[in-house]
Amino acid sequence: MRRTHALTIVECMIAMTILSVIVLVTCYTLAAGQQHIYEGNRLATAVRLGRDLLEEITARSYRDPSGTSNFGPESDELTRAAFDDVDDYKNYAEAPGSLADATGTPYPPADQVFSRKVNVTKSPVSVSDLGGQFNGLTVTVTVQAPTGQQWVFQRFIPEPAQ
Repeated sequence: MRRTHALTIVECMIAMTILSVIVLVTCYTLAAGQQHIYEGNRLATAVRLGRDLLEEITARSYRDPSGTSNFGPESDELTRAAFDDVDDYKNYAEAPGSLADATGTPYPPADQVFSRKVNVTKSPVSVSDLGGQFNGLTVTVTVQAPTGQQWVFQRFIPEPAQ
């Protein structure tokens, strides 16, 4: 009499259990990788949005070209396009859905979930390596995600010599 070899029900159950664990671990690994990619993209977008605005601000004149000494936007500077010096950005804010670059071109829809706000303060900064204190403006740009996570970018702009 010849015996045939076949899988028993117990061996099938063990094989299915092992296969299920392997599939579960693979799916978890893929999901974790996708989450890391998403977080990296979100961080890169926030950094780009913050640095874009900070560079736009620092490219402006330190003093108002018209000679006024008002700290903040002047009465005729009602929009960002009219800002002509650094302190005009004091308390400037962009809500989600209204982000635009320096030319007024809206950012892509994926970027519109963020908000940005700017604070400009007059503050002296002490630099021990240069042996003194320097007057200037500190510009702080805060980018906020819908989750509440914030990224802060700050730059000190020294007052130019007269």
